[in-house]
This record gives sequence, structure tokens and C-alpha cells, in this order.
Amino acid sequence: MDIPALILLLVICAIGAHFVLKWWWPIIKERKNIMPEQMIERALQAPVKGAQREGSKFGSPIKTLLIIGVNANLLYWWLWFSLHSFLVLWLGLGYLAAGFLVQHVVKVPVTSELAHLKIWDRFWLRIFYAWFWPVYAPYISRRS
Repeated sequence: MDIPALILLLVICAIGAHFVLKWWWPIIKERKNIMPEQMIERALQAPVKGAQREGSKFGSPIKTLLIIGVNANLLYWWLWFSLHSFLVLWLGLGYLAAGFLVQHVVKVPVTSELAHLKIWDRFWLRIFYAWFWPVYAPYISRRS
């Protein structure tokens, strides 16, 4: 075997190990004095519970779907148009930078909304609010 094939095999094994550990980790983590049948039952229920948590990470399931859907669509279309024009890319980056600046000044989203989120989810939520910064811009003058 040559080196690239070994690296590919290592990557495939690492991905497989990741998914096996991800499936069995709830059993290992929450193991107390339970029977093997209960351990298997918990392992089978863990993906469902994880999906329920993921489905309502931004509050309600509807709000989560809205945030993910709007961000994904706006980013997709912005990047698609950016392939045809660098001006659109830079205008979009400027627009998002202005959105992040307005968020910082107005303090949107609130800290309690970000407390339970992972770093990537916090960034995703901030991008969502950055798209709609003109809505929050009038509040800058009211803060004084």
C-alpha cells in the first residue's frame, strides 16, 4: 500500500470510530448500576433525544427551522451571485460587517439566548441577526 491509501484508510477508520463512540457514549456516560438491557434501550433512545435537542436549540422548533432556513438560503444565494461578481461578494461582506457592528452596539441577540449554544450555533444565530440589521439600526439612536 502506498502512503495516500494508508492515509485514506486512517481517515475512514477515524470517522467510523467517531460514529461508534458517538452512539455508545450515552451508555458509557450515564452508566450507573443498570442492566445490559437498559443500557441498550438508552443507547437506542439517545439519538432521538439528541435530535429533539438539536431541533429546538434556538428556542422552539419553528424558530430553529426559520433561523436555519433563512441563513442557509441567504448564504447560498449570496455566494452563488458572488461567483459571478466580486462586487457582490464585497458588498455582502460589508453588509454583514455592518450587521455585526449594529448587533454589538444594540446588544442583539441577548446573552441568555446564547448561553446554552455551542460556538458554531452562536455564530449561526449572529449571522441570522446580521442579515436583518436595518431593523435594529433605529434602536442605536434610542440607546442614548
